[in-house]
Amino acid sequence: MSKIGSYKSKPQINGKVEFTNNTHLGEGTNFNGMVIGGGGKVTIGGYFHSGIGCKIMTQNHNYEGTKIPYDATYITNDVTIADYVWLGDNVTILPGVTIGEGVIIQAGSVVTSDIPAYAIAGGHPAKQFSERDKAHFEKLKSEKAFH
Repeated sequence: MSKIGSYKSKPQINGKVEFTNNTHLGEGTNFNGMVIGGGGKVTIGGYFHSGIGCKIMTQNHNYEGTKIPYDATYITNDVTIADYVWLGDNVTILPGVTIGEGVIIQAGSVVTSDIPAYAIAGGHPAKQFSERDKAHFEKLKSEKAFH
């Protein structure tokens, strides 16, 4: 495991993980497999869970630079994931994405744009197709019923 920039409590690691020094974790995070790469900042909220084979990217090659297909520079963008988010197996999150509280991302999805709180999303690119029962979610949250 690479060094983590900061964390509120030691993460639960159940599979291969790679973090950058600019990765910041909330309390109660759980990883079953995750690779975080690039020069951007990654903030992951509390009680986050990842499936196997997930990836978060924070930089892209500069294809508008001085060479083709791309030059030696990178474009970096931060990724922010709110509390209580669950990623299924093999989810990829691209640079610049924000994922709201309580979101569930379907296995195999590629998240290319922001996903609003409580959404259930999937596909390539990932799109919201349902949402959590907010009243039930808030009840469990107030009871501190965290896994």
